[in-house]
Amino acid sequence: MKCPKCGMDAIISESHNRVEGDKSPTDQTRLFRVLVFQCRNPQCKLRGTEIGRQELAQKLE
Repeated sequence: MKCPKCGMDAIISESHNRVEGDKSPTDQTRLFRVLVFQCRNPQCKLRGTEIGRQELAQKLE
C-alpha cells in the first residue's frame, strides 16, 4: 500500500485477527487477519496516521 499524499510505501503498524460467525454453531466461522498501514515518510503530513487497512481471509482447518 502506498501513502495517498506522498506515494511512499507504507508500513504495517498493527495487525490483529477478526472472527465472524462464531456466535452460533450453525454459522460458518471465518477468520481474517487485519493489517493496519501507516505512512513512514518523516516529511509527510500523514506520517504516523492510519492510511488504510487490509483484511486477509485465513484458512481454518
